[in-house]
Amino acid sequence: MRDEQKPEYLRPALIAGAIAGVLSGLPFVSAGNCLCCLWIIGGAAIAAKLLAKNTSNILTSGDGALVGALTGIVAAVVDTIVKIPLQPYNMALARRIIDKVSEFGTEMPAGLDGLLEGGSGILSPGWLLLGLFISAAVFAVMGVLGGIIGVSLFANEKTQASPPAATPPLPGPGDA
Repeated sequence: MRDEQKPEYLRPALIAGAIAGVLSGLPFVSAGNCLCCLWIIGGAAIAAKLLAKNTSNILTSGDGALVGALTGIVAAVVDTIVKIPLQPYNMALARRIIDKVSEFGTEMPAGLDGLLEGGSGILSPGWLLLGLFISAAVFAVMGVLGGIIGVSLFANEKTQASPPAATPPLPGPGDA
């Protein structure tokens, strides 16, 4: 039985999750997540690469899924923290978009003005936590996918890079 240490999942998940969370939280840059959760899946794949680089063990898809889920959860927390100070900017942008759409004669729903004027409790702790939990669930699932993809891409580099064991040549007809 081989004595294998468990890989350290937390450090790669913190590094890649922080990067993915910042990219997911910034306005306009966050649109990358519209492309199949690009930042989350990419961040989880990077976490799997970091994990493969820092461990001597052969990684399984379960290792990728675990580091990917942790990366997704870290990304959700960072995303929420990044979005808090940007909330007034997002509300002003939404107001400008609605004003432009209403110029074309489209009628807006009745309660929309009240929602945009005071923010209507959008930054309340309850809504913030609900958004965090939903983001964490979605990002964790997408992170699992990215972690599995990352392990399949990067974990086998070590096994391919090592030279195969030398095998003795098979005896041929002239060796007798």
